[in-house]
Amino acid sequence: MIKDFLKAIRDFHRDDSGDVVQTAILVAVFAVLAIGGYMFLAPMVKNLFNKAGNELQRGNSYTY
Repeated sequence: MIKDFLKAIRDFHRDDSGDVVQTAILVAVFAVLAIGGYMFLAPMVKNLFNKAGNELQRGNSYTY
């Protein structure tokens, strides 16, 4: 019984043609791309919202 269990585990580890490995690699690549995109775009988005906020504050000072 234990020999069959160990054989099943060895066979599972030898068979790397399944979708599990491919899915894990794709998830890792997407995670790296998402983090890189966030690091690259975060300052630009923050600057955009700061400019919009400043314009709203400037427009708030007008009297009608």
